[in-house]
Parts: sequence; C-alpha cells; structure tokens
Amino acid sequence: MADVEVFFDFTCEFSNRARHWLGGLEGLEVRWRPFSLLEVNRHDGGDVVFARPEHADNVSLVALAVFEAVTAAGANAEQYRHQMFSAWHDEHDRYGRLSPAQIVEFGQAAGLDAFDRDAAFARLAAEHAAGAALGVFGTPTLVFAADRAAFVKLDRVPAPEEAKGLWESVRRLAVGQPALREWQRPVRPEVA
Repeated sequence: MADVEVFFDFTCEFSNRARHWLGGLEGLEVRWRPFSLLEVNRHDGGDVVFARPEHADNVSLVALAVFEAVTAAGANAEQYRHQMFSAWHDEHDRYGRLSPAQIVEFGQAAGLDAFDRDAAFARLAAEHAAGAALGVFGTPTLVFAADRAAFVKLDRVPAPEEAKGLWESVRRLAVGQPALREWQRPVRPEVA
C-alpha cells in the first residue's frame, strides 16, 4: 500500500514540481494516477474527451494513456513518468513540441512492447473517473488514508532541507483536519 496516491497530468507544472518534491523524500511510497486536465476543464457537455476521435492524437491524452499502458504491462512506469515530465518541463528546449509517436517511443524505451490505444484510453478514462469520484478537480491532488485529499500547488520545488517538513505539514492537515477545505496564500503583486 502506498503512503500517498498522486493524481497528476504531465502538462501540469505543479505536478512536475510535486514529482521533484516527493521523489526527494526517502522511503516515501507514491502511487501515481493520471487525471486529465483537458477532460476536467471542458465545459461543452458532450462526450468525454477519451471517447472523441478528434482527441485520439492529443499529446496530453496520449502521454497519460501511454503511462497507463506502461503500468498495465508491468514495464518501468517510473522511467516513463520521469522521461515524460522531463521532456515536457525540464528539457523542453531539447525535445520541443512532443508528438504522439515520440511519446509512444518513450513508453517503448520503458519496456512497453505494444501500445493498444483503445485499451489504454479506456484505462485512462477509468482512472480519471476514479479521481473525479474522490472529488479531484486539479493536479496534483494527493490522496491519503481514508480518502483524505489535498490539492497542492507549489511555487517552487522545496529545498531538500524543507521537503520533509512540508510533506509532514501537508499530510497532517489533509488527514488530521477534515474540516479544513481550502487554504490559500494570497500572491502579492510585484512592486515595480
């Protein structure tokens, strides 16, 4: 059993920061679960994006679907997740705009033999629905025991000496303070 489940989207810079933060915590077991920001932010009342033919090559959805395929195949999901986040955020200058073919190649490099798009999109839709059933509305959302969840946006990746304390504070608030629904720090405008 994981210490925390994290609903994420590769397109989300806050998910990438959470990846760096949580990845630096020794002994923490994280289960990464895809959640599509494209789906949660659509307001057209039509079919879910996973079922729309015009979204079959959407790189955001393909990236999450390949993650599902890599995970289901028992391939190296951590390697794939690392490479996707790095290509999307940390090494964007190196990779540029990713194509669906490049994304599938990242999956193959992580040990995926074949990418069954329909099966992967179905698994992605199920994971997204599971997140939505927990009230997930954005990424990253951390889910602790008893479905206690917290949507966390980091302005920066915490320094190593700050990371554990931040983890303990977030966990303590999410699990121990169920009455706390939202807490947000105002962002002051920059003074010119």
